[in-house]
Amino acid sequence: MDSNGTVKDVLPGILQHNVSNSTDPDSPSSPLSPIRNQLAQRRSFDADPLDKLLRKNKTWSASRISEDPEYFNRLCTQQAPEYLWIGCSDSRVPANAILGLEPGEVFVQRNVGNQATHTDLNCMSCLEYSVKELKVRNIILCGHYGCGAVRAALKMPSKTHNLVNCWISDIRECRNQHRAELMALPNLEAQTDRLCELNVLRQTFHVCTSPVVQSAWDRGQSLHIYGVIYSLKDGLIKKLVGPISKSGDFAHDQATFEQRGNSFVGYDSVDRERMVEELSPVGGSYRSRVDAVNAYINTMEVNNRIAQHVGWTEDFTATEAKSTVASAAAVAADVATLAVSAAH
Repeated sequence: MDSNGTVKDVLPGILQHNVSNSTDPDSPSSPLSPIRNQLAQRRSFDADPLDKLLRKNKTWSASRISEDPEYFNRLCTQQAPEYLWIGCSDSRVPANAILGLEPGEVFVQRNVGNQATHTDLNCMSCLEYSVKELKVRNIILCGHYGCGAVRAALKMPSKTHNLVNCWISDIRECRNQHRAELMALPNLEAQTDRLCELNVLRQTFHVCTSPVVQSAWDRGQSLHIYGVIYSLKDGLIKKLVGPISKSGDFAHDQATFEQRGNSFVGYDSVDRERMVEELSPVGGSYRSRVDAVNAYINTMEVNNRIAQHVGWTEDFTATEAKSTVASAAAVAADVATLAVSAAH
């Protein structure tokens, strides 16, 4: 720079020289480095998972208001769902979506394996609030085929050290009770799907025998319990048991079954295979009528178990004890008679 030059005259040349001679444009000394850092920070911000969801939320909220300006005002002032849904935590089984219901139309309790054990305070508290405060009229216990918790009950060793192994102990007990049936199935997939169904029946029984539901029925509250199962393969829900409207209310279930066009009522001792063989595809597909008969029989069986469970009282046990003693004495007398006859 000569005596007549200025910094303003030579600065562009210096910057150009630095840029063109930089061997590493990403180095901190590069003039472009601050710009690149800002762009990197922006990309990091855009990639934030929560930020992505918040943008989706804004879009959803705007579309709701555009379709119905009073939508959120109604949600703020009212929650009166007709249904309580007890389902699995599996992300592929969202209650509102698969039922086609809007927010506010179904109260939801979800956990791993769609369980409703009486020792689960979370589930029982939700059940109590929905029955006593929200006055739901229907409780739906929903499982799904291919459930990971159910599969774990079949595959995971009982000594495995993790919390989920403790959590699925009730499903494992269900497995043990139906060991012979499950072992007769050809593969793990078939065993898993059948245990998913059996678990729904077991958890439905837990709901029906819970103090909350039993008290509601004693008060005369209208409350119907269903057990259903969802298929990920076609998105359809199948009823396995219900409606159960109060303890031992099998007459109601028979009437409902008959009103829906099915005629298999009045069996004192139900032969499942015989009933299926007698089915006719008239009035619906053969498969749908088989499912209806299975649901009917499951309802009867669960009702019988409920009656046994809630009928256990001090007077009942005393009567049963006397009956057992009398039966044992009769058997002993018969054995003694046979022994005397054999001696002669």
